[in-house]
Amino acid sequence: MAETTTKEDIRIDADEADELNREAADDLESIERAVKQEAEEHVEAVDGDGNEKESVEAAATAFDFDEAEGETERLANDASERD
Repeated sequence: MAETTTKEDIRIDADEADELNREAADDLESIERAVKQEAEEHVEAVDGDGNEKESVEAAATAFDFDEAEGETERLANDASERD
């Protein structure tokens, strides 16, 4: 039978926690860049197809992502100011 670990079993110091948080933030930024690039490429591809409805939907999705990304940055800044 596989052994399980709970969060109560894990102990790390503040420096390790900070490093893990930085790595997670870097990973998230990398994913955000990749998603944003894919969305922009999709908008360009759809624009070229002449399907206006799909083009508008793709542009709206890219805009929503930009808005969410900005909100994430604001939240991160707020959190870092509290530290």
